[in-house]
Amino acid sequence: MASNARSAALRDPRFRPVAAAEVPALKIEISVLSELRQLFYSSPEDLLRKLQPGVDGVVFRLGDRGATYLPQVWDQLPDKRTFMESLAEKAGCEASDWRSPNAAIFVYEVESFKEPDTTGP
Repeated sequence: MASNARSAALRDPRFRPVAAAEVPALKIEISVLSELRQLFYSSPEDLLRKLQPGVDGVVFRLGDRGATYLPQVWDQLPDKRTFMESLAEKAGCEASDWRSPNAAIFVYEVESFKEPDTTGP
């Protein structure tokens, strides 16, 4: 777990590494994931219909590549198609690869806990 947090903070190629000066402003959030459930669908459009923004965490797998987005990511990517394209790219695939008949999609929910905000009045 600690190694995942370190990788997210320092080695995620989508973002610049967290600088030492930013550390005091960071807030910790822990998400406890439910069991994965494979989402079965008949077409890419059917998949989009079945996704529940803000509720579903989504795992995308294609061959030996995979990635996940927590339900909180829907806040930044509320469009289902854009969400799935970004998730495929996160896995190191082409944006359109979520449409592949060989892709596997799993969903889960989270229970999330955040550090209290102490910057208020």
